[in-house]
Amino acid sequence: MDGIKAIIFDWARTLFDSDLKKEFPEAEAVLEHCKNKGYRLAVASLVSAHSNAPIQERNEQIAKSPLRKYFEIVKTVASTDTEGISDDKAVIFDQIVSGFGLNPSEILIVGDRTKRDIKYANQHGHPSVWLQKGMFAHEMPDEKIGQPTHIVHSLDELLLIL
Repeated sequence: MDGIKAIIFDWARTLFDSDLKKEFPEAEAVLEHCKNKGYRLAVASLVSAHSNAPIQERNEQIAKSPLRKYFEIVKTVASTDTEGISDDKAVIFDQIVSGFGLNPSEILIVGDRTKRDIKYANQHGHPSVWLQKGMFAHEMPDEKIGQPTHIVHSLDELLLIL
C-alpha cells in the first residue's frame, strides 16, 4: 500500500490465538516481513470485561511473546464494557497514533473487530484491514462502522496487500 509508514495490529484474535493461548503460526513471518519493508509497528490490546485474563496477565503475555521484538509501541487497556463496543480501544489507538506522529492516512490498522478496529479507522481517516475470521467474522460492517479498505481471511493474506 502506497503511503503507509506504520501499522497498528490488534493483539487478541489477530496475532494471538486467545483460545489456544499462543501466537498464530503465521504472525511472526508477517511481522518480520513488515519490519523488513520498513514499517513502524505497534500493537493495541483491549482486555475485555468478560475476559478471564486480567490486564497484568495480558501485558506479561505480550512481553514474553516472540512477537514483542517487532513492536515500537505496545498499549494495553482494560475495558469495563461487557458489550464489547465501547470506545476503550479508541483510547489505545489515539495514544499509538500520537506516539507515531504520522498522519492517519500513513497508519494502517489491522484487526478482527469491525465494531472497534474498522470503525475507529474509518472515523479517523486510517486505511484498514479487517481480518474476517474467528469469533467476530460475522460482525459485518454497516453504515455506522463503514467498510474496511481491505478484507483478508488469514493474516498472511496481508502480505499480498503490502
